[in-house]
Amino acid sequence: MKSNHSFSVNSFVRRNREAFGRAPIYVKITVDGSRVFIPVKQTVEIAQWNQKAQKLKGNSPENISARDRMRQMLNEINQAYDELRFQKEVVTAEKIKIKVEGDEQGKTLKDLIKYHFDQPGKLLAPGTLKNYYSTERFLSEFLKRKKLSDIQLGKIDFKFITDFGVYLRTKSPDRGQRPCTNNTVMKHMERFQKLLGLALKFGWILRDPFIHFNRKLVTKDREILGDSELALIQNVDLHDTGLDIVQDMFVFSCYTGLAYSEMNSLCLHHITTDNEGGVWLIMQRKKTLTTNERSFHVLVLPLALSLIQKYKHSPDALNRQTIFPCPSNQYTNRCLKVIGERSGISKKLSFHIARHTFATTVTLEKGISIESVSHMLGHSSIRTTQIYSKVKQKKVAAEMKYLFMAQQLIT
Repeated sequence: MKSNHSFSVNSFVRRNREAFGRAPIYVKITVDGSRVFIPVKQTVEIAQWNQKAQKLKGNSPENISARDRMRQMLNEINQAYDELRFQKEVVTAEKIKIKVEGDEQGKTLKDLIKYHFDQPGKLLAPGTLKNYYSTERFLSEFLKRKKLSDIQLGKIDFKFITDFGVYLRTKSPDRGQRPCTNNTVMKHMERFQKLLGLALKFGWILRDPFIHFNRKLVTKDREILGDSELALIQNVDLHDTGLDIVQDMFVFSCYTGLAYSEMNSLCLHHITTDNEGGVWLIMQRKKTLTTNERSFHVLVLPLALSLIQKYKHSPDALNRQTIFPCPSNQYTNRCLKVIGERSGISKKLSFHIARHTFATTVTLEKGISIESVSHMLGHSSIRTTQIYSKVKQKKVAAEMKYLFMAQQLIT
């Protein structure tokens, strides 16, 4: 970008403030003939200062410290100058000084977070927004740990990001919470990176502090239920109305692949019948208000259809105008834990497991093509569905080992 004004930076010692042979270092910033002075907050021996070269001689620890401070000051001045030009503001020596000394009431991390929740956050699905609230809470806790109430966006650097990651990995979980695993930490870092990416696009920061950061996710097998485990959950007698409802919702999800949020909004208008009498479930999967609504179609199997009929006259469902009464997500998860224990299943039940079970045990392992499964799950890319294909492959390999061992015994 071509400059239309003059800009220069000079360092010097203020000899008129000499005491015992030492004097403070100052930096002079000149823009279009107007100049300001900034103290480096370092004093040096006047005899070791070379004014012509604007350098300090000698390698004593205090001289090395002074040189480092001067280098940092010059970098901050040049960055402030670049930021003003990038933001197409009128560049003055006073504005550069304000930016360097940190008196400017510019954009801070909390300003960015507030803007995100007030504007772009309105376009996010409730579940996604909830995750951003968690990341924001951890960022606030991290600032308190560093004894900061807030931080200017321009001061967020690679070290700040690294320290935040270490904090997430080592923090003691609050009561009722689990420690942050590697993938949880990476998700928080991903959301933090998106926030700073927004600031970069708006010109609130000049450089991306995440440019050298690599997110590393640990690949894990998706937890699923086998046919025998699914049968245990279907047949267990719970003798509790709340547990019975959650049991039916979970089983319905195992045979349709619906997520909890979709179960929560499932209504009669999502159910249709084709010319051959087949009952279909048609819904749209979307993560934000700006993403395209992706329709998915699931043929309702007899067991799932019987559950729809079961709640046809449920007062709670009628009041909500949904298929199922659908208790809160928190209550549902508590019930699933009890259901798993009473069924004799060691796996931790969740609606994600139900969806994964539909993708593998109910469909892929029964010969349904991966393209059809991808459509029924509402995936935008078949690569997402291929994760379940890997789970299926692992199960096949485990079962084939028994055949391999049997043949070895025969021979």
